[in-house]
Amino acid sequence: MVRGGLISIREALHSLTPMEQQAARYMLDYPESAVGCSIQKLAKEADVSEATIIRLAQSLGYQGFKELKLAIVANVAVERSEQHPYRQFQVDGPTESLLESISNNNIKSIKDTLMVLDAAQVEQAIGLLSEARKIAIFGIESSAVIADDFRHKASRLGMWCEVGASEDAQAIIAANLTEGDAVLAISYSGQTEAVLRAMEIAKRRGARLISLTQFGVNPVAQIADIPLFCSTVEKDFRNGAMASRIAQLNVIDMLYVGLVQHNYEGHIETLNRTKEAVRYARNKSSH
Repeated sequence: MVRGGLISIREALHSLTPMEQQAARYMLDYPESAVGCSIQKLAKEADVSEATIIRLAQSLGYQGFKELKLAIVANVAVERSEQHPYRQFQVDGPTESLLESISNNNIKSIKDTLMVLDAAQVEQAIGLLSEARKIAIFGIESSAVIADDFRHKASRLGMWCEVGASEDAQAIIAANLTEGDAVLAISYSGQTEAVLRAMEIAKRRGARLISLTQFGVNPVAQIADIPLFCSTVEKDFRNGAMASRIAQLNVIDMLYVGLVQHNYEGHIETLNRTKEAVRYARNKSSH
């Protein structure tokens, strides 16, 4: 179950239907009132149907309105005690304000990601990656940086990885996957066409798909066998992908450590071997 009710609503707001958005905005504006309402009263207050409330809850990953209410209650309690609220970036502000706002927003993005990540799905992703014959990693532009970070970490564990950082490269890699292979597709928006097409090719080849996107309904997450989500608090400078990049890298670290744990003795031996190999290569190149 997704834990952060209000965070889930905020993150998914853009992907909801107009009537679901209307109900969602009422919950965001009046969370304490919403959790105290019956579904009938909430529907009346938000001027939507009861069916819309149920569809909204299900769109957010909850079984129904009752589960969503419990998640909102927990979320309200967390936000009341929050020490790192979102801080708007001030263009003309002092450097001290810049340091504080960027750091606070990165911290909040990581904490919010914990609220929208499903531990069971993370565990499934770790299991799939650990058993894969080959791992294809898809990511374009800023997501390519995240993809290469995972490739580097997994390669140190002796895992066979290929990164597709362009449309053509992704298509070629996807076309040569087989059953037993896995794909990690990274697209913050969940809308990247090149990534989506490569996933479609890989799926036809029998590969299993893991996605890492922003929380909400999006094409990349929908086609994935195991969708993973991250959060962000960015409201400006979105092209810089600042807090979203930090949140994605945090999930990559979770997957990496999970892989190490999955076969601890074997992977520690491999890590030591690769460390010695790198040290040897560097010493040779310095002489």
